[in-house]
Amino acid sequence: MRVLSIVFVLIFACFTAAWGMEAKIVRLSGEVKIRRGIEETWHPASVEMILKEIDTITTGEGGEVLLQIDEGPTFRLGANAILDIADLKKITEQELFLYLTRQKVDQLKPGKGRRPLRTGNVSAVHGEDKSADQTKPENTGIPWTPETNGAKALLEQAYYTNAILKLHKIAQRYPAIEKCREFHCSLGQAFEALNEPGQAIDA
Repeated sequence: MRVLSIVFVLIFACFTAAWGMEAKIVRLSGEVKIRRGIEETWHPASVEMILKEIDTITTGEGGEVLLQIDEGPTFRLGANAILDIADLKKITEQELFLYLTRQKVDQLKPGKGRRPLRTGNVSAVHGEDKSADQTKPENTGIPWTPETNGAKALLEQAYYTNAILKLHKIAQRYPAIEKCREFHCSLGQAFEALNEPGQAIDA
């Protein structure tokens, strides 16, 4: 009974820590919008605005925003990009490979096809129909471009595990992207940064 209580305490502590993450907009230019939690409406962003882990931010052509994460490091999101604030919560390599392993196991189950990875609290709140690529402002280009631009921002700023997970999520929603050379290049760069170049082949 005592062990069970400890487990519940640990789960609650992890849940509380995850929901405590915040990002503050410290600078922006051009078109930048945010979406709160499970809302489908996008609102204009402003400096000093606080974003929670369940929120999403997007930039238009020529837009750019600088975020400060938990009053610590900053993160720059360039033009024509979209990102869940939860994507900025760094995950360990062990957590990443557990996700990827589970994905492969799910695909091997009879009658199971490709499906999006579930990535913690943001998936539970947004649901598979409310992830960053859904209900975004109208985009007339390639549908996954804002998503991949968000993943590239993660890659460029050394969020390697997060970038890999983000790219896998994009591939689950847009299978056609696997024919894109740039997609595989970004995935390969991220795995190489983790000293796991061979993983990119199976990704």
